[in-house]
Amino acid sequence: MHLVPLHPTAEAALSRLDDADPTLRDLARALADEPGWVVGDLLATIENDVSDSAARLDRAVLLLAARHEAEVFGDSYVRCEYLLLGALDVLGDDDRSARARADFHVLMRDRAVAEYLKLVPRPRPAGAARPCLVLVAGMPGTGKSTLAESLASALQAPVFSMDWQLGALVPFGTLRPDNTGPLADLMLVAAAARQLQLGLGAVIDATGHTHEFRERLESLAATLDARFIGVECVCSDEAAHRGRVEGRDRGIPGWPATVTWAHVQRMTERWEAWHQPHLVLDTAQELPEASLRRVLGHVRHAPAVRNTSHLHAPISVQQ
Repeated sequence: MHLVPLHPTAEAALSRLDDADPTLRDLARALADEPGWVVGDLLATIENDVSDSAARLDRAVLLLAARHEAEVFGDSYVRCEYLLLGALDVLGDDDRSARARADFHVLMRDRAVAEYLKLVPRPRPAGAARPCLVLVAGMPGTGKSTLAESLASALQAPVFSMDWQLGALVPFGTLRPDNTGPLADLMLVAAAARQLQLGLGAVIDATGHTHEFRERLESLAATLDARFIGVECVCSDEAAHRGRVEGRDRGIPGWPATVTWAHVQRMTERWEAWHQPHLVLDTAQELPEASLRRVLGHVRHAPAVRNTSHLHAPISVQQ
């Protein structure tokens, strides 16, 4: 049987443990000195759990649990983060372990997003319009997907849908309650980043219910010298809204045909007010064609790119 090897940083941390059966506090101290992926931030999220735990960890059982974590994440090494997650599993507190794993996914997403925010735009022809990233957000059934797809067709730009991207992962058993949100966020950032880097526009179709998600896309657009346009779809007629949700079949391979009205209500409660300037479209009061014209009016008034040398450098063909 092939055993996933220890990463040098994890091996170094374990070598500093004097006790054969350390406590979680002992392990945390050893891991704090190692430059893992996000182990320092992960330790901070469970600081109270660490200080309250006096139970001892059997080293052999800990290694077995950490190797299991590495296998779950498809990694070829047992890293510091897996030692910590494995330790929480061994201690048997399922709620604490689930919270830590969810925190780990968020931290890994943020780490990856930071890399995309370091990208620079590719050279563009002088006078070319700046690319535009349009986020069409809103609750299920408010017409955001219809608008996003119509907008993408009119602009001849790709539309990246959160549900379509996630549906493609279902056959691989990749999605879990603790990783679906961060995974969806990162996939959308990655897809949009390359388009904008090449000077091409894109449309994002997602619920977009948090400040963090919207600001992340706006920051990406700014980094890659693109315009960001936010669109919030609402439906002021509750009966019509519910009828749309319960009567639709989106036809997304691998993904549910629709969601329940209870799910929509829960998501509505989680919606964070959108304070930045953006378009608000009430699809109960406005025909789809009129909504599309309004958004296109904003998109097509894009100014030319700034007159900067790094954007107007000669374009070379890369082999």
